[in-house]
Amino acid sequence: MPSSPPLTAPSMLSATERSNSDLEAPFGAFLATVIADPAAHVRFLNLLSLLEHIGSRKIMLSQMKGILTQDIFKREAEKLAGHGLEGYTDAETLASGSGKLYFGRLDSGLTRPMGKVHAETGYLWVSLVIELRAIWVYRLYQKAVTKAGYPLPLKGIIAEEDKHLIDMVDRLGEIGFDTAAALPGAMELEKTLFTRLFAAMQAGIAQPVVA
Repeated sequence: MPSSPPLTAPSMLSATERSNSDLEAPFGAFLATVIADPAAHVRFLNLLSLLEHIGSRKIMLSQMKGILTQDIFKREAEKLAGHGLEGYTDAETLASGSGKLYFGRLDSGLTRPMGKVHAETGYLWVSLVIELRAIWVYRLYQKAVTKAGYPLPLKGIIAEEDKHLIDMVDRLGEIGFDTAAALPGAMELEKTLFTRLFAAMQAGIAQPVVA
């Protein structure tokens, strides 16, 4: 069977936006609530740092050049908190356990059906699917912080993530991976897992933090 026509990074991002149109309004409302509460905002920033930290390890395994976005979010969280943060404790990180489960289950769900493939393929494919979600989140976060007047420079981060996405698409094409055929199922799985993570984030800001 011939491979599907190759997808571009912009077409993948457009597909992600269409697929998540039902989540855009509730996630935007959630972000507005978080930004208005400094303590919740610190924990959300630290969750972003955690997710980027886990993702960066995947990127290193794929031998792609990544960016230290987790350090940016960690510094911003500590700046807002007014003190250093000790790693990613539950008290300092929103839905940390659910964030780790999101990554682990997505990794397993995407790579298990692949069987024996090029050494880089699994790492790249998981990273690409996560990258699509990250850009979706960061674009909405940029809108929310701009509306709230909170000075967080996300445009540069988004531009770097966009470039990284293009690099991964190109590399998967060089390897011969059929992204067009694999993307619909991957997006469905990822959305299911992200929706669970989002629910955990919502529950996390609704409950008092026990240090």
